[in-house]
Amino acid sequence: MEWVRGKCVGKGAFGAVHVAVDRATGRAFAVKSVDAKTAPAAAMACLESEIRILRRLSSPYVVEYLGDDGDAATTRNLHMEMVAGGSAAEAAAGGGLGEDGARGVVRRVAEALRYLHDVAGVVHGDVKGRNVLIGCDGGAKLADFGAARLLSDGAVQRGPRGTPAWMAPEVARGGAPTPASDVWSLGCTAVELLTGKRPWSEFGGGECGVGELLFLIGFGVKRPELPASCCGGGVSDSCRDFLDRCLRRDAGERWTCDQLLRHPFLSDAGESSPFPSPRAVLDWPSMSDSDSESNESEAAAAGSEHEVMARAKGRLAELASNTSWGREWEAGPTWEDEDEQAADNWAPLSSPDTAANAPVPSNPAVIADGGRVRIVLAVAAAGAGVGSMGTINVSSH
Repeated sequence: MEWVRGKCVGKGAFGAVHVAVDRATGRAFAVKSVDAKTAPAAAMACLESEIRILRRLSSPYVVEYLGDDGDAATTRNLHMEMVAGGSAAEAAAGGGLGEDGARGVVRRVAEALRYLHDVAGVVHGDVKGRNVLIGCDGGAKLADFGAARLLSDGAVQRGPRGTPAWMAPEVARGGAPTPASDVWSLGCTAVELLTGKRPWSEFGGGECGVGELLFLIGFGVKRPELPASCCGGGVSDSCRDFLDRCLRRDAGERWTCDQLLRHPFLSDAGESSPFPSPRAVLDWPSMSDSDSESNESEAAAAGSEHEVMARAKGRLAELASNTSWGREWEAGPTWEDEDEQAADNWAPLSSPDTAANAPVPSNPAVIADGGRVRIVLAVAAAGAGVGSMGTINVSSH
């Protein structure tokens, strides 16, 4: 497949995510790239692991794998479904989503985890609001599998991986992530979406050092504070009981995702959307005709490709202006800055073995439909934090 690289929508210490377009079909997708010449082996290994796992997944609750290209000697590219917006964490940052809004998102994440655990044999390892995408009709999808592992690989202890504030006690102590540890992280994510605050915020959350937070989680006796209220209202007994089932310090006492989906808090969630989510179906003509001329100038091709990206940008901005949470395309999602990322997506790098499993930053995601491009403007994209985006750089692949 030949594709053109468009706008950068996410950037981390060792890689970047761009909007991309298939030259032949006009289909838009997201491409996550790591440059082997500048990135450490850990970043390359992490991307290869993510590709390996995403290839085997197929669920409406998980971001879709669309392909990959490049090689480990130059630049490795992962092609994914794209949702152009912010993360569920960003949507909740203004004071929480309220119980109804949080319920709808948490139910879909629980569906994703049930599929991963019971069908695909995968542990996600980094469940949090920033890795939840709110896409088509407000439906949530789980993304960023950089810290994931296959259950068939065995419970090899390689030190904590993931994000400390969402990390289960047994993982904070150095144990391998398990389905039960994903359930703990789901509970932490529910607290985050209900309150708009990081779990453990009562102890400083992200403000305290990584080591201090890991010790508190791994060897303390407490659990994240359950919210007394959210969005100015009380928290139901059903919600509090659900959180209690997730946030048991003893992993063996936590409910499974299959059990949680039958809990009254989630079983009453229905299928309504927790967010407004206007959609734009952009019909882009195939670019194959213009590509057939072997002598076409590079400048003309670049101009055509720039026009395609500009049309998408304009339509998305128009939709965004009609929403209460409108976001400018120029101020799209980015990965955290390097300092925040170090304390957020964390893994010890004390040995080659642990370094090979360090997670990479989050990525946005895509929805494509054959020759038609279906870009869903929504509230979320994994790994979000808003920053300046720069200009569109077009290149062919």
